[in-house]
Amino acid sequence: MSSSVSSRLDGRRATLTRRHSATVDMRATIALDRARCVALARASSHRASRVVFARPPTNERRGCVLRMSPSSTSTSSGETDDETVVSERAPWVEPGYRGAVVSAMDERVQGAIVVAVFVALLAGTYASCATLGPALERLSPSLMAWSKSTWPIIGITYVAAGVAHFSFHDGFVSMTPHRGAWGFWNLPGSASFHVNWTGVAEILGGAGLLLGSLPFGLTPDGLEWLTPVSAACLFALTLAVTPANVYMFTHNSPGPLPPDADESAQVIPPAGHAARFLLQVFLLSLLHGCIDR
Repeated sequence: MSSSVSSRLDGRRATLTRRHSATVDMRATIALDRARCVALARASSHRASRVVFARPPTNERRGCVLRMSPSSTSTSSGETDDETVVSERAPWVEPGYRGAVVSAMDERVQGAIVVAVFVALLAGTYASCATLGPALERLSPSLMAWSKSTWPIIGITYVAAGVAHFSFHDGFVSMTPHRGAWGFWNLPGSASFHVNWTGVAEILGGAGLLLGSLPFGLTPDGLEWLTPVSAACLFALTLAVTPANVYMFTHNSPGPLPPDADESAQVIPPAGHAARFLLQVFLLSLLHGCIDR
């Protein structure tokens, strides 16, 4: 009888041992499954974080043209949200785009050329105001007196140019130098921001010049000061936006063009850049005349 009891006890011990082993195996399996789930969750979170932080926080990156998706929105600070879509790299950033000579040169040479253009612009404006203008006034006083009647036209021209900043916004963005251009350009803020504020400044400055120089004595009393002040602001603004014109010369960026423009209009020939340079000297000289009236 004792052997029968002993065998039953052994059987129960064996059963309990098997159940315990099964429980241990089940717990080990559950722990392993939990570890796999945690690892997968961490990997997914890491991939998601890399996708989010890979997106630029602003609507500008060096050498890139950013286009907003229809679902993208802007925050109160002017920055775009995480739905910003980066499209293709701006092709004119590449050296030698469409036969651009300057952008294919060494960056130090590019920088020297840009500085030389500015020096030439300032020197030409100074020569025009200090020498050519007084000489023309001595030769033909009536011609210089007539030039004052063009001041309202200059104001209207600046207002139209400012409106164009918004009507052809993408074109003006394309002619804004990218960060790293010429080896030294690193202006804070997005290209779109600079296009917007310069457009507003041109509208206000042009309106002030127009109102302060109306013909036939139509300018309200006490507002004559608008002419020299507006002209001084527009003079400084014209110099401030000159890098955009230089960028079109060095990199063959397209600038503002009508939607149906053909390939021949994509690049301004050297003669066109020279004509615009002389026109800018003439415009700065006229503005200087408005200041020193």
